[in-house]
Amino acid sequence: MKNYFKYLLAAFFILNIKASAQQTDKIVAKAGDQNISEREFKIRYELVPHYTRDQFNEDSSKTDLLNSIIAEKLLAQEANHLMFDTTDYFKYSIRQIKDLYVRDALYKRVIDSKVTISRADIQKALNRASESLSVRIISTGDSVSIYNYYSQLLKGAPFDSIGRISDPAEYDSNKAPIKITYGQMEEDYVEDTLYSLKPGQFSSPVKTAGGWFIFKLVGISSRVPPNAKDPDYNTTILNEIRMKKSKIIGVKYLDKFYKDKTATVDSTLFLKLTGKISSILTEKERRHDFGRDNKFFLDEANIMQILNEFGNSTDNEDIVHIQKNPIKLKEYLYSLIVYPLLINDPSFRSVAFYLMGNLNKYIQYKFLSGEGFRQGLQNIPGVKEDINIWSDNFLAKMLKNKFRDSVSVTDEDAKDYFKEHKELEKVNILEILNDNLEVIEKVFKELRAGKDFRGLAREYTQRWWTKDNGGEFGYFPTYEFGAIGQVAAKLKLNQVYGPVRTDSGYSVIKLIGRKTDSTGTQADFDAVKNEIKDELLAKEFNKKFFKYVAALAGKYKYSVNEKNLKSIKLINIPMFTYKYIGFGGRIAAMPFLDAWYDWVKYLNNKSGIVP
Repeated sequence: MKNYFKYLLAAFFILNIKASAQQTDKIVAKAGDQNISEREFKIRYELVPHYTRDQFNEDSSKTDLLNSIIAEKLLAQEANHLMFDTTDYFKYSIRQIKDLYVRDALYKRVIDSKVTISRADIQKALNRASESLSVRIISTGDSVSIYNYYSQLLKGAPFDSIGRISDPAEYDSNKAPIKITYGQMEEDYVEDTLYSLKPGQFSSPVKTAGGWFIFKLVGISSRVPPNAKDPDYNTTILNEIRMKKSKIIGVKYLDKFYKDKTATVDSTLFLKLTGKISSILTEKERRHDFGRDNKFFLDEANIMQILNEFGNSTDNEDIVHIQKNPIKLKEYLYSLIVYPLLINDPSFRSVAFYLMGNLNKYIQYKFLSGEGFRQGLQNIPGVKEDINIWSDNFLAKMLKNKFRDSVSVTDEDAKDYFKEHKELEKVNILEILNDNLEVIEKVFKELRAGKDFRGLAREYTQRWWTKDNGGEFGYFPTYEFGAIGQVAAKLKLNQVYGPVRTDSGYSVIKLIGRKTDSTGTQADFDAVKNEIKDELLAKEFNKKFFKYVAALAGKYKYSVNEKNLKSIKLINIPMFTYKYIGFGGRIAAMPFLDAWYDWVKYLNNKSGIVP
């Protein structure tokens, strides 16, 4: 085991050297006045799921993704031309993104850049990761009691006897001791205390957020961490060390930073907002409309409803009074899209409690992002590029939505389609459905580690009627199940794709079967009419939309550097990754990119790549 961890120690430094050598800013394409860098292409290819026609053909996948990015850039420029960037929806939504990235840049400057990790730090972490501690605990809520128990222990009182006195209902010396492993303890000083003990020793009283504790080390056993063979294990250990050191630096920085900061919440406006939110969530409770993690939350439509109910007052009223930079009610409401309010109890009192907590956190974030803007961190090239990527994505999707109302399909159209298609294409899929993107992120990581899709579906899927069968649907026509059926129709056998956004959450799907079936074509048309209309609407919409993108390609022009595109080295594994923001919060590593590559079919030269 010592040799194994010696090898890992050397690997940490190799990893750091390689990571620093991979920075690049090559341009792979231009769309109008927008450059698409190799950095943007790589992170959008590797860190966020995207659909391509042939996942296993890297050249084809590169081309499809690049054409989708080009489409996004062309649409964004046209949206700017049409002044979509002046709308409240865009301005307030993108403000949240800017605040996130600027706050993250501040964290990197004032916290992360101060962290140093030595060989000794890594060796200590690896040594601790290779051991499992068996511990017994005496706990109490006050210092008087814990020091009284400690005094008795010093005089020779048996630890188990004191334990039974301190907590007669819970302490049981016949039960196995508690197992402690590296990284398990939230407070670093508690972990240091535990790992400094020798078998049989007990600690002096330790104060934590959960109360007062005395620990006794019963024994130490060797272990190989369960994820030691994971390719990301080196990074995991480094991140654990960095997190511990960052926390110490961060606490000192924030204590000093907030010392002279003051803010006042407008109580009248706050209570009025609380009432509206409580009313909406109470109605959701009546309909059993649970959101994330079986909690109620405001979706985007709910937030737009509240904005409409408040009317113009959201522009003029400050929900938080801060000198120079007050927080408008409208700004805060848009922030709830990024920082969702999750609540078990929709009563007025409960909503007021959680809303105040959410608002307080947002105020803290605004102070930090304000400091970042003061330091000009919004002008750092990487920050600017990331904000621009999100801006283009917002604008492109806003323009795409303009087409929704311009496409229609009649019942007669659906009936004609039903009669003409004697042979129905059917697919069979495995699916993992979950309303929590953090779970979806974990699913992708476990799939990369080789875990069985069916097993993961039994553990994580929230679709009750497929859970026991490992997420399997059984064969169904591709016009059923909305976006899931549409995506499944394009997949190759055993291809995994996701997450697909649905009304119920996020789906990761794997195609396991495809066939044509003439049976069932005489079924009652009314039973499948709506599904057929949805499919026809999607086809008609795509045709019109992609023709529009092709026209924009002619208007704004585009070009591709094929040499730079082909030279990009990629990890071709389906993945979903969060970007964790400094000082708290998270966001998808990059915005989701729809499959927008088919616009090249409508170009005059029929080519997706222009030399």
